[in-house]
Amino acid sequence: MTSKIGILYGSSYGKNIWREEPEGGIYEKDEKGFSNDDKYEGEIENDKPNGNGTWTQSDGAKYVGQFVDGRREGLGTFTWSKNSPQSGKSYEGQWLNNKHHGKGKISYERERGKEMEGQIWEGEYKDGKIWNGTVYLNDGSIFIKYVNGTIDVES
Repeated sequence: MTSKIGILYGSSYGKNIWREEPEGGIYEKDEKGFSNDDKYEGEIENDKPNGNGTWTQSDGAKYVGQFVDGRREGLGTFTWSKNSPQSGKSYEGQWLNNKHHGKGKISYERERGKEMEGQIWEGEYKDGKIWNGTVYLNDGSIFIKYVNGTIDVES
């Protein structure tokens, strides 16, 4: 096993396929800020992200954190692209197999339609979904509580 610091390209949509050269041989962005490939910068082992690094997706979304065997695992922060319908949304916390898993928090700084602006979803996540946690409105009041993956109607 060889470990190094470097740059890799590829792995769109969880395919976990990385290479040393961008598709088409050139890494560039178009006028809307989209690139022709995903880009990873950081620790590499066995030709995959392993350790700490930054993964910038072709649409501008970004993950900064830990990787294991090319997947997001450990602690990290994912920020959705400004071009995304979920613009202004970020997740900070634990990951397992490319999904929110463990203690974490989703923040909505800005959301199209503004109905979710300022909300915070905080607690325990399981397989990418809030499992035990609380949704807070922008004024800090409790909106919803989740227990074992379902809305707690007792609260």
